[in-house]
Amino acid sequence: MLRGQAHLMEYILMGFFIMLVIVLVVFFLAGWHIGTVKSKGSLLRQQKATLLLKAFSNSPYLNKEGFKEGGMLEDSKLTVLECDDLEEMMGKGWFAEVRILDSTTECTDENYPKCGIWKFCKIEGKKFTAYDVPVNIYRTLTKDVEVGILTVGFYE
Repeated sequence: MLRGQAHLMEYILMGFFIMLVIVLVVFFLAGWHIGTVKSKGSLLRQQKATLLLKAFSNSPYLNKEGFKEGGMLEDSKLTVLECDDLEEMMGKGWFAEVRILDSTTECTDENYPKCGIWKFCKIEGKKFTAYDVPVNIYRTLTKDVEVGILTVGFYE
């Protein structure tokens, strides 16, 4: 009788350890899968932000005509452009900001050309993914080129 109980205990312990190993493997695989999905989501967000950045910076509606060395944003086009115009072109749920270095004044029709910040479709306080790149900004009235930062992103 004692020998039978010992064998029964061995089977119960072995079954317990096998179940423990199976549960640990399931948790490991689930954690690995969740990590892979998050990584893929992060990559897709980066690709979407990069695509928006390329579309905005290469748009013929914003760049100086006839400039052959790449994109150069034109300040007069940025000043008259509105969020609705850009949403027709690129969809909803994104934003852009062009800022001339050391500038603190947002551009409107009234204060142009004594300004250096243009904001499009920006909503404060929402979570977003964005990229910043340096850009050239052509000042139409003075025919100067200034260095600025273009920030383009989308809301999550």
